Amino acid sequence: MSESHYIVALREGSWQHSNRGTTSAPFKSRESAIEAAIEEARTSGDPDAAVIVQDPETSAEIVWRSRGDNQAI
Repeated sequence: MSESHYIVALREGSWQHSNRGTTSAPFKSRESAIEAAIEEARTSGDPDAAVIVQDPETSAEIVWRSRGDNQAI
């Protein structure tokens, strides 16, 4: 199983993404955090990378995977 999960979440009023203990923040919008996470995931070289958005109600949604056509879901 891949360790390249990029988690996008709203923390303390700003959007961020994290991967393997490294956090990139702040982003002004959810969309900009997702775009940055997808770009980082693409350049990681991991064929199993995924971008997951964690919403405030604690549900999670995969919005991008490196397998397939590399397009946002």
